[in-house]
Amino acid sequence: MTMMSAGQAVVDVLKAEGVKFVFGMPGGHTIGIYDALYGQQQISHILVRHEQHAASMAAGYAQLTGEPGVCCVTAGPGATNLVTSVAEAFVGALPMVIIAGRGATRNAHRGASQEIDQVRIFAAITKWGIRVDRPDLIVESLRQAFTIARSGKPGPVLVDIPQDVLAAQIDLAEYRPVGKPAAVRGDNERIKAAAAALLAAQRPLIVAGGGAIAAGAWAEVRQLAEALGSPVITTLAGRGILPDDHPLAAGGIGHHRQDVTKYLLPNADVVIGVGARFEQQETNWKPDYLPAPSATYIQIDIDPNEIGRSVVAAIGITGDARLVLQDLIAEIEPAKSNPEVKTKGWLDELSRRRVQLETEIEVMAGSDMQPIHPIRIFNRIRRAFPRDATVAIDVGVLAQGMGGAYPYFKIYEPRATIVPSSFYGMGFSASAFPVARLVYPDRPAVCFVGDGSFQMVMNILPVAAELKLGVTWCIFNDRALGSIRDIQVQAFNQRFIATDFMLDLDYAGLARASGCHGERITDPNGIEGALQRAMTANAEGTPAVLDFVVAKERLKGSTEFFAR
Repeated sequence: MTMMSAGQAVVDVLKAEGVKFVFGMPGGHTIGIYDALYGQQQISHILVRHEQHAASMAAGYAQLTGEPGVCCVTAGPGATNLVTSVAEAFVGALPMVIIAGRGATRNAHRGASQEIDQVRIFAAITKWGIRVDRPDLIVESLRQAFTIARSGKPGPVLVDIPQDVLAAQIDLAEYRPVGKPAAVRGDNERIKAAAAALLAAQRPLIVAGGGAIAAGAWAEVRQLAEALGSPVITTLAGRGILPDDHPLAAGGIGHHRQDVTKYLLPNADVVIGVGARFEQQETNWKPDYLPAPSATYIQIDIDPNEIGRSVVAAIGITGDARLVLQDLIAEIEPAKSNPEVKTKGWLDELSRRRVQLETEIEVMAGSDMQPIHPIRIFNRIRRAFPRDATVAIDVGVLAQGMGGAYPYFKIYEPRATIVPSSFYGMGFSASAFPVARLVYPDRPAVCFVGDGSFQMVMNILPVAAELKLGVTWCIFNDRALGSIRDIQVQAFNQRFIATDFMLDLDYAGLARASGCHGERITDPNGIEGALQRAMTANAEGTPAVLDFVVAKERLKGSTEFFAR
């Protein structure tokens, strides 16, 4: 047993749990933790300029690694500033451990400065939360927090530590992490039934979601698809599970669908959802955005509460997606017939529609219109950045159906995207974005963000500049809250109110003032040069902001989805 400050014990636990980064801002209630971080080498503290960014970066870290992101904030407003991005992590099932300061126990319920019931505030958006009112409970509370954050359906947890408890001296024995809980296999009889249905399918379809990524099931998804001759479509969180240039990759669903997936989903006779929820942004709960009622729907999910939640499953299998797929493949492989013959017509139609779609994209990408056609920018960015680049896509760009699905911007690697959950907080991905170069120091990184979202999180720029994180934000600037303006076009007879920005903000100048490279691009012929200058700056450790002035062009998938 070793006597130490509770703040030192917190840091020692974080080290033992394998934590590499803590995202946060110090305050009077948590200064003991920060003092314990001083001088040690295992954990880097990332100083944000607003606590929301601490939660965003912790969630982005979890999305890219599968490991809990950790944020540390002081009491009251320090904690409440986290709420929006913690909600993103909760809805997106991203593991996160929040360590928050609290007023001293002796001042509780007496109107102390910054005193508020933080556990209650976070109760609806965390898997678990605890106020630690005794110093000897800090270590065990943290052990439980990491276990709960990682287990089952992952998510955020809150450990709320009063100021005087954190300042106490405690005994710390050798700390042993629980580690990631053992994965759960699915029910064998249901797996056999699913295998039989898939073997009989003429038009099989795999829908892979964030649960498949969380389980690390990309090899299994590919093996199953190739064994069955099945196209693969993905939710936003499932992107990269199959490279977008694989012949069986078909694109996204919801407002990320296009003519390929618009045909495949309603015409499939057996649909297997792997860690996919079919939530509102993926379906709008319209019939042709869902599997056909006559189709056999097989659902695999780690959370039994998700089975049948949005689409009634004929066969529901609760378990770890990777293990369930391994068992399913073991049943299918010995019994399969020739998938190239059985599903030939299905795959021929996939191929034909893919070629047609790619041709349409090239026409848009070749446009010389001014303001710039957004698809031309996506096309040139994909050419400039390598296959393994990390990509963050913010909500405004996603809502317009452009960056979130094949083939408008292709993704080739799993765990290579930072995207919002269906909570869809503006600015979440853009503020989480710098974490890309912490997780993958050698990979270039690019973010697509609308001007409305970027204005919410512009103070993330000095964080990246200070840490020399070579990332590039690409602003799609239409001087409007474009997605809401679209609704005013489609449903309110162009009665525009509170959606157009009257001030033409100098984002490039703001970038330069924040220690970043900045440019505004208005000519489509200037895209390639701007991208190269940004990537050169990134290679030298300088972040970049490229302000692209874009036309208010919309894709069919987006306008169909939001039609009222």
